[in-house]
Amino acid sequence: MSAAALAALLRQNQSEDIGGGESADGVLQSVDASLVEASRSHGVGPLVYRSLGERGFFDRLPADVRAAFAQIAREEAVLESVRQRETTRVLGALAAAGVRPIVFKGTALAYTCYPDPALRPRLDTDLLIRPEEVATVSSVLDALDFERTARPTGEHVTHQFTCVRRASGATSAFDVHWKIADPKAFADLFTYEELRREAVAIRALGADAPSNVHALLIACAHRVAHHYDDDTLIFLCDIDLLARRLQSSDWDRVVALASEKRIREITARGLDLARGLLGTPVPDAIPRALAGTPGAEPTAAYLDPRLRKVDVLWSDLHALGGWRARVKLLREHVIPTPDFIRRSYGATSTILLPALYIHRVLRGASKWFRPLR
Repeated sequence: MSAAALAALLRQNQSEDIGGGESADGVLQSVDASLVEASRSHGVGPLVYRSLGERGFFDRLPADVRAAFAQIAREEAVLESVRQRETTRVLGALAAAGVRPIVFKGTALAYTCYPDPALRPRLDTDLLIRPEEVATVSSVLDALDFERTARPTGEHVTHQFTCVRRASGATSAFDVHWKIADPKAFADLFTYEELRREAVAIRALGADAPSNVHALLIACAHRVAHHYDDDTLIFLCDIDLLARRLQSSDWDRVVALASEKRIREITARGLDLARGLLGTPVPDAIPRALAGTPGAEPTAAYLDPRLRKVDVLWSDLHALGGWRARVKLLREHVIPTPDFIRRSYGATSTILLPALYIHRVLRGASKWFRPLR
């Protein structure tokens, strides 16, 4: 209900009755403190604040609701000033080291699709690099006083690392990827070279981002690969804004690439949700072109609301194909490096490592069998 109510306030076609036939007064009556919190959890607080102001509805809200929305917008504007400064600093240092990352997902979209980057809340900046550049990027971030967060490492268990730094009272975080995503079904969706060939400039950051077509497909994949098809509205806003930038020939490429990469079902799902909630203008022929046999693509398994961590692991094991690689992946999950265990528990001594390994297995066993949504 909260996603639908928030979406009603964000629909771009303002000539329609907001809420799909419901009067403006009726929708505005639902804008209370709980909806403000929902806007924060859905990542659309600044967008709702802006939309209410543009439509002349903001002054009709209760004073406490106006104050809460204004605070969300102010906080995000302050955070964005820190994020932009830190991002340009990091990108500049990487360029000096000969590395040209592709900025993708939230930060790239904030600067290429949104009227103001502060309208796109996010927790980190995602960078895609070549695999052979991992050590160089790690050294650069270390020199800039970033610290790695605790994360399992290994050839198969992950394809990224995260570094954080406190700056001006805010935390700056960078997710450095050498593959698009960790789940094997999505890891090789697009390589660095594929995205580089059609990359577009982010002038404000002095960096590059994926093309609109690539970004749309990544956005549809991301909300499923990492967020398991939940209804977080900011991810649908990403899809909506990207879809509105596409020309007819771009839609043809979306279908062709979705078919080639075997992500037709999850692409159709993202577009369908965006169209239903936000009125995204998807050409009528596109859903038909993306239609296929349900469940035929490995990535479609991530649309199952019953998906569990053990199902993700099974999918990864199946994708690897060789028993040596499968055993290695299992070992990387069950017996991560001692450094990861020490970081996770804040331990400095190696004496406690055996007990910490046992505690981790016992504590985490049940999580593997719970639905991820």
